[in-house]
Amino acid sequence: MLEENNVEHPMKNVTLYIDLAFCFILLPLVMYAFPVERWWGTYPVFFCAFVGWLYVTYFLYKGFIIPRLFLKGKKRAAALLAVLLSLSVTFVFSAYEITSPLYRIHQQQRELAPYPIWGIRQNQQAVWLHYILVVIFCFAVGLLKEVYRQRLARAEMEVERNRAELALYKAQINPHFLFNTLNTLYGLLITQSDKTEVTLERFINLTKYMYNNANREWIPLGEEVEYIGQYMALQQLRLNELADVRFTYEVERDELPVPPMMLITFVENAFKYGISSNDPCFIHIRLVQQADRLRFEVANSAFGREVKGSGRMGIKNCRRRLELLYPDRHRLDIEQGTEGVFRVRLELQLEETV
Repeated sequence: MLEENNVEHPMKNVTLYIDLAFCFILLPLVMYAFPVERWWGTYPVFFCAFVGWLYVTYFLYKGFIIPRLFLKGKKRAAALLAVLLSLSVTFVFSAYEITSPLYRIHQQQRELAPYPIWGIRQNQQAVWLHYILVVIFCFAVGLLKEVYRQRLARAEMEVERNRAELALYKAQINPHFLFNTLNTLYGLLITQSDKTEVTLERFINLTKYMYNNANREWIPLGEEVEYIGQYMALQQLRLNELADVRFTYEVERDELPVPPMMLITFVENAFKYGISSNDPCFIHIRLVQQADRLRFEVANSAFGREVKGSGRMGIKNCRRRLELLYPDRHRLDIEQGTEGVFRVRLELQLEETV
């Protein structure tokens, strides 16, 4: 909602500037360009009434008629009726004879130099010309405003679509974490391991963290780093001495915002495909944040099944989230199984506020 208001404010300012330019610059220049200012000296009432009608016409078209012409039903019918009304009023102005006796022009002047017919026609043409220029200007501004409105509406729809898509991806990540951890707990329970109680406690803490951040778009980097550390500690409880698991990190600013449960996807993938209970294996994870740059690297053993599993939903969803959240500010490189090692390198350009 805040983003929408920020987008609308510039348009409101532009509209105000256009109104001021029309009222104090454009219309006076147009009237000066056509010889209607002489009406003021001889016919001040008519002149003031006509100028006032031009301003009414501008705001009538701009605020009422043009916005409703793009709609349907009764609103469009009301706009068309207002157009007919404005044409009728303008016709009255154009049909009014400037030489009316109401203005008490001296009889001798009328007899000696009667007002020519072509002069009356010029006045009528000037009335319609000014009216048409005002209407054209209103339509030009209105069309530009409508194009901007439709463009803004499409952008808002795209934002909502992306937001819904991100919510779907997060909903797909959460069960992945739950199933993996519950499977670990099940294995510890059936073996009656003394690590069961510690594992259950850590699982509860991680589950609280996950659901507390489920509806948040951004969280501090420090919280995500802590979450990764706790997750790895939980997973290490089920590993034997053949597994070499390391997590190192260097963070300058814990408060920088990052999307929740983004990095954990690669960590889960490493534990899913890089661990073996029979062969030596390793998972090395390194996270470095300096200035506005975040570098995240994951290297783990590859046992053949990694290549098949690397294109599954988890990483695909993560790629899509990166495209939506960091369209031009990320780089993701994945090396699948070269020399028995699976590597992920992710670089993000972070922002102070999102």
